[in-house]
This record gives sequence, structure tokens and C-alpha cells, in this order.
Amino acid sequence: MVKRVTITDIAKAAKISPTTVSLILNGKGERFSQETCERVFYLRDRLGYRVEKQVSSPKHKQLKRIGVVIPNFNQSFYNQVITGIQKSAGPNVLITIYEGANFSEEMQSGLRWIFEESLDGLILCGPFIDVETLYGWAETEELPIVIVNSQSSVDDSDVWIDLHRAGQLAAEYLLDNGHRDIAVVVPENYTATNEVLLSGFKEGMQEYHEELAEADIYPIVPTLQAGYELAKKVVLNKYTAVFAGGDEMAIGIMRGLVANGRHLPADQSVLGFGNSELGDYTTPQLSSIDIPSSDIGRAAFDKLEELGKNNSASRENLLLPIGINKRFSVKHI
Repeated sequence: MVKRVTITDIAKAAKISPTTVSLILNGKGERFSQETCERVFYLRDRLGYRVEKQVSSPKHKQLKRIGVVIPNFNQSFYNQVITGIQKSAGPNVLITIYEGANFSEEMQSGLRWIFEESLDGLILCGPFIDVETLYGWAETEELPIVIVNSQSSVDDSDVWIDLHRAGQLAAEYLLDNGHRDIAVVVPENYTATNEVLLSGFKEGMQEYHEELAEADIYPIVPTLQAGYELAKKVVLNKYTAVFAGGDEMAIGIMRGLVANGRHLPADQSVLGFGNSELGDYTTPQLSSIDIPSSDIGRAAFDKLEELGKNNSASRENLLLPIGINKRFSVKHI
């Protein structure tokens, strides 16, 4: 049996990414050089690449078993994304969840075997190193995939939230409440995500003619315990407010501040990220950047189902809105 030539084969021969090849072959190669475009068309003809014609049929591919890749089981944000996927998928779809821990290049190379599993579709959540490689693998295995907030590029995400704007909102909210001595706590290892969130926060501060020093940024393990242990530094460095890029970290910090004799929010204000339900059960209740995590999950599955039915369906990315749930953990000073 003759192996079908794929876009990935052309990309390897041309020494460019599968995404670049796909854009050129689909008439969207304006941003690439004439030489690159000509090389792609030459290799298309030489290798014998043919676009598979869509045959109309009433029978669509059903999603019976899908995979979901997340960075960390311990973050309520991703748990809520999974809940949204489950609600949209219903009881007849088997969902296998893979934990990535962090998205290093080594870890991403380990994702290859997941693409070879007997899956009908795959949802990948997180700051992936090389999205173009993921799309190449998906094409090779003829596996529909949906990428949620890759952060390598907005254009690479099918479903995403504007983390840059989220960072801006956090800074503006704390600054509007009079805070200038602010600590920012981010999950360690989520480098791409942190860069986007921090760039937004820094931009928000600059609008108020303030600066965020590197010494005021604290990368920690995204857990309650790590937040609890960090609280002592918040007290020692006399910060009036903390923005934590995850509600678990924020809640841990709150508990740690109380353990160090602080009164919240009278002595310190804390702003979380993700708007977890856990925030309703803290004292005081946690103010948090509101990320529609369950809606993200629902939208991701709906997009995957659409691609499963029609692999030429539009890959236009879906931007979901963000806001702030203003509870009681931030005080105006």
C-alpha cells in the first residue's frame, strides 16, 4: 500500500513548519517569501501531495473516546475545564486525562505516544512549546485536536482567554484600590503563560506610572502549601497586596498571613486568579480574576466534535470573556 503524502512530509522536505505549508497550500501565504512559497508548491508536485476530497455522507465520525492533556491535577482551574468538557460530552464519551506536570521540551516529546492511542479526538490545555509540531502529529494520525490557550501564539489556540488583559485587569484593580507595594506570585514552570500574564500586569502598572520589579515576582509550586510558606516573605517585605496567578496559591497565602498574625484585608489584600468556588469559603471571601473555565471546557469539546464531524471545519479561534469577581479580600487604602 502506497503511503499517502501529508503536509508534514512536505514540511520536512522543505525544512519549514507544517503550519507554514498548510497556510501556503490554502492560499494564505502572503506573509511568506516568494522563494518559500515556490519551494512548497514544487515539493507538493514532486512528492505527489493530493488534497483528499470530502465525500458527503450521512455517517459522521462519533467521539466515543477522547483524551485531555492538562498541566496539573491540583489546580482547580483545570478541574473546572474538565468538568465543562464532561458536561458537554455527556455520559457516552470516555474521557482519558493525562497530566503533563510542566511543558518542557522533553515533556512535549513524550506527548507523541498519546497521538498514537486509540482516541477519536484530543484536547490539549496549556502553554505548549511547539504547537506546529502538535498539529503535524495530528495530521499524520488523522486525529482531530483542539488546543486551549497555548500562549505560544493566539493564532495557535482554538479556544483561549486573553491572559495579557487578565494581567492588566489585576494590576488596575489593585492600583485603583490604592496599592503600590504589590507582590505577584506565579506558578513555576509555566514560563509562556507567566510571560503573558506578567506582561499584562506590568503594562497595567505602567499606565499608573508604576513599575513591577523582578524582586517582587515569586514563582512557586501552584499549591496551597507553597502559598502558605510564601506568606512570611509577604509580611517581611511589607507588601500591602498580593496578586496570585492561581486561587490555590492565593488561598494558601491567606492562610499563611493569618498564621503570621495578619488581619485580612486590613493588613494585606489578596487577589486570586481563576475564580474558583473555593473562594466562597475563605475568610474573607477571595476576590479573583474571573476565568470562565467550565465554559472553556464546553467550548473545547464542541469544537472537537465539530472537527470530528467535518475535518475541514473552520479553525477560527474562540475568545472567551474575563472579568473580576469582587468579593472581600481586597481593601481600598
